[in-house]
Amino acid sequence: MEVIVINTMNPELEIPAFYTIIPGAHFRERALGNSVCMFATKHIANTYDPETAVSKLQNIDNILPEKYYIKFYLGSCLLAINDPGTALSYFKKSLELEPADQDIPSIYSYMGICLKDMGEYRNAVSVLMKGEELDAERTDIYNSMGFCYFKLKEHEKAIDCFKKVLRINPGSAIDYANIASNYREMVKPVEAIQYYETALSIDPGIDFARYNLEKLLTAYQA
Repeated sequence: MEVIVINTMNPELEIPAFYTIIPGAHFRERALGNSVCMFATKHIANTYDPETAVSKLQNIDNILPEKYYIKFYLGSCLLAINDPGTALSYFKKSLELEPADQDIPSIYSYMGICLKDMGEYRNAVSVLMKGEELDAERTDIYNSMGFCYFKLKEHEKAIDCFKKVLRINPGSAIDYANIASNYREMVKPVEAIQYYETALSIDPGIDFARYNLEKLLTAYQA
């Protein structure tokens, strides 16, 4: 293949820099599943308000009914307008249409969110675990799973999920706060205080963390 290298070095900084172009090559795995329709549906989902996007995507779905990515973006837009039940049906259809491998964890993640929003926490965990098996670096999957375990009062498992998020993204303040809330429910004030303080040191704007920390400190000091 022909390789084109363009010198992009700033003449004042003189830091070596260049841009390499290989016409015909896929520069990342996402490009392997490219199509005009896929990018068009993604653009519609990301650009229009969810209700308008649903209408437009349904028109496309009527023309091309067997495209997994159309079902996926329909599901994401329906989820955005608080219709998790219908969204879940579209994500299930998307999964049945042989999606690209790199998209399957995302589908499971969104299915888990639908079930979580519907209060089906145990089913949500089961679905999210399938996504984790395919991609163990998805913070969204661990966040949703941790929330579900919290609601199920399985706090040790919830803490484990949020700690997995921190392994991937150590600066995630909200996940320190999430861990603290689980320790609070387990009546472990020392650990809860520690994690709330860490969360607020990173992001002082987490209101529920500040409120709960103040309550814990007042009770602990009393």
